[in-house]
Amino acid sequence: CSTMKLFSHSSGQQTLAALTLVMATFTAHIAHAQQDGFVCPYEDEKECAFENESLSLFIKGRDAYDRGRETGDLSEAREIGYQLAARKNKNGRALLKMVYMEIRNGGHKNYVQAYDWVQEAMQRNETYARLDYQTVLNSLKKRMTPEQLSKVQAKYPEK
Repeated sequence: CSTMKLFSHSSGQQTLAALTLVMATFTAHIAHAQQDGFVCPYEDEKECAFENESLSLFIKGRDAYDRGRETGDLSEAREIGYQLAARKNKNGRALLKMVYMEIRNGGHKNYVQAYDWVQEAMQRNETYARLDYQTVLNSLKKRMTPEQLSKVQAKYPEK
């Protein structure tokens, strides 16, 4: 067998020894990573902790978004989105866009509150790709009762 001839020579034994050393090193690194649980990709421990907190907050926000879609209350997801955005975390903007898109689809059942949120976002000049606030507002108006519509029209008179 050619494999047996390869390993019967000195170079074959060196290759086998090198391969064994590589595998042992790789196994040691895996064991070390498993003991630590997570190896931070950042040099600065504070930066790593900040990013881990942001990731944890985003997971919490996604869970809140999923619950909000079921219950019709996206308040917690929106709040967490703004917390992430304040941390300059791109996932905050993604979560907020998801909230506004769900509002457009009628996912937040307090339509007056949702209308206020959209107006606030417009006043802060928040923008999201392929999200038109006027479309969101029009969608909300179509879902509102006459009383709700009167309330938002009094608060936000058309210009």
